[in-house]
Amino acid sequence: MTNYIAIAMLTLLAGSASAAPARYVQAASGNSLAFTFTQLDAASTGHFKTFATELQYDESNLAQSTLLVRVMIDSLDTQDAERDDALKTTDLFDAKAFPAATFVAKSLARNAAGGLEAVGRLTIRGLSRDLRLPLTLKPTANGFELSGQTAIKRLDFGVGQGDWKSTESVGDDVKLQYKVTLVKAST
Repeated sequence: MTNYIAIAMLTLLAGSASAAPARYVQAASGNSLAFTFTQLDAASTGHFKTFATELQYDESNLAQSTLLVRVMIDSLDTQDAERDDALKTTDLFDAKAFPAATFVAKSLARNAAGGLEAVGRLTIRGLSRDLRLPLTLKPTANGFELSGQTAIKRLDFGVGQGDWKSTESVGDDVKLQYKVTLVKAST
């Protein structure tokens, strides 16, 4: 009898150890993905209107947690239609050939200061680079608010061909700020 109880307990423990982390998806509203860059020595801003975020999260098992973000390049908006059109051309984002940018993190981790980071790869224009994306997760009634900021270099991703490779008019550094409302997925 004792052996059956031990086997049953081991089976339950093994089942809970392999359980998938809870899955959260981006809510329909309350989300922002903004960027800031320097153009002609002045800060310029914009945002992406269309993007999707999915988080699988287990606080006790960050190595099994994941983050996926897909951004539709054609949805960028800098409040300047001429600049938006230029950003979508083959010399910059090349939105027709590369309609989406993605960030895929196969794990989360704590940094040296104890903060949360998504450990993954950012892909823009078909070029992928490792990126540790800083995250703040605040619990909400239905899930989490994910927020943070980071900086990337546009030329690392080929965003700047021909004359746009120069950083005289447009700087190389781009600051990204994000705030996403995540709700627990139904299944």
